[in-house]
Amino acid sequence: MKTHIYFIIAFAIALFSCSSGDDNMGDLPTLPDNPGTPAPGIGTGKILVVEDEFENQHFVIAGSKTFNFIVSFSREFDGQLRNFSAVQDELPVIMQDEDGNKWDIFGYATEGPDKGKRLVPTQSLMGYWFSFGTFYPGIELYPSNSKGIHDGKVIVGDNGWLVPSNEVRSGGVGRDGIPAVGNPQFESVSSVDFLENNDLVVAFRSGNKVKAYPHDVLDWHEIVNDSFDNLYFSIVYCPLTGTATIWDRTIDGKTTTFGVSGLLYNTNIVPYDRETSSNWSQLFDRSINGTNSGKRPKNYMPLETTWATFKALYPNAEVMNTNTGFNRSYGFYPYGDYKTSQSLIFPVKYDDDRLHPKERVHALIVNGEAKAYKFENFD
Repeated sequence: MKTHIYFIIAFAIALFSCSSGDDNMGDLPTLPDNPGTPAPGIGTGKILVVEDEFENQHFVIAGSKTFNFIVSFSREFDGQLRNFSAVQDELPVIMQDEDGNKWDIFGYATEGPDKGKRLVPTQSLMGYWFSFGTFYPGIELYPSNSKGIHDGKVIVGDNGWLVPSNEVRSGGVGRDGIPAVGNPQFESVSSVDFLENNDLVVAFRSGNKVKAYPHDVLDWHEIVNDSFDNLYFSIVYCPLTGTATIWDRTIDGKTTTFGVSGLLYNTNIVPYDRETSSNWSQLFDRSINGTNSGKRPKNYMPLETTWATFKALYPNAEVMNTNTGFNRSYGFYPYGDYKTSQSLIFPVKYDDDRLHPKERVHALIVNGEAKAYKFENFD
C-alpha cells in the first residue's frame, strides 16, 4: 500500500485541478522520438548557438531540439567577450570560439589554448513554461523579447515568510511524506535496463566524473542527497514544475541534507534543510522561512537531456538506479497526463498563455528577472 500512497494522493488532488490558462493555447511542440546515437562523427542532429544580451550581460546559449538539450554560459571569459559558433558532429563538443578553443556541453574547453578551463555557467534551468511565468511574471521570451503582462508585481511576505504565507500550500503529504534519498546507489551506463530512450535524466559533472539521476526515480523522491569529489550536494527536482537544480548542501560552513517539506509555493517544491528546519524555494533559489531565511545555496550546473543522448555522450558515467531503499513503482509516472495537459494540480498566482503551460523551456535568471528559450529556437 505504501507503494501507491503518493499516487493516490496525487490522483485525488488532480480531481480538483485548476486550469492554467486559456483553452485556446496551442499543442505542445513535438520532439523527435529517438535522437539516434550522438557520438563523434554522427550527422543525425544539429547544434545551434545563440549569442544574446540580457540584463546588460552577454550570454551564449547552445542547444539542439533533436538531442533535447539547451545549455547557457557567460560570454565573458578571462576578461574578454568571446564569440562562439556551433560545432557539428563532435558531441559532447558543441561550439568553438575565435581563439581556436572547442567547448563541450558542460562548458569545458576540450582543445585549444584554453584547454581544461571552463566557461561560467549561467543561473538557469529547464522547466515547464508556466512555472517561470508565475515565478518571474515579467519573463522575456526569445527572440521577440516580449514580456509577460504581469511585469512589475512585487512579492510581499508575512508571518515570517518571504512570500505570502497563504500562498504556501500543503501538497497533500506531510514533512518527509515523500522521502528524499540519502544513500543513492549507482551502476554503469551499460548495465542500465530500466530506462527508455526518451526518459529524461539530470546530469552533474565534477572534473572528469559524470553522474546521471533519472526522472523515473526523481518523480518519486524529488530530492537526492549525494556527494563526490569532496562536494556535498542535493539534486532537487519538482515533478509539478519540471525543474531540476543542484544545490551545495553546505550552508554557513555546516553540511546538511535537504528533505521534502510537503509544502508547495506556486506549485513548486519547498525543500527544508535538516540543520535548521528552514524552508526553501527551489525556483526563488533561497530560503523563504526560518533561521536561514534569505540565504541562497551555491548552485552547480545541471544538464537535462534524454537517456538516449546522455548514454551516448557519457558511456562511462554512473547512473543512479532504483535501489533506493524504498518500494516505489519506478518507471510508472504518478501524475497521469500531467506532462501534456493544460491543467495544473494546484493553483498559481500568475498565468502566461504565450506558450502551452507544459512546454519545456530553458530559462536564464539574472537579477531577479528571467528570459526563456524554446526548443523551437534550436531546430
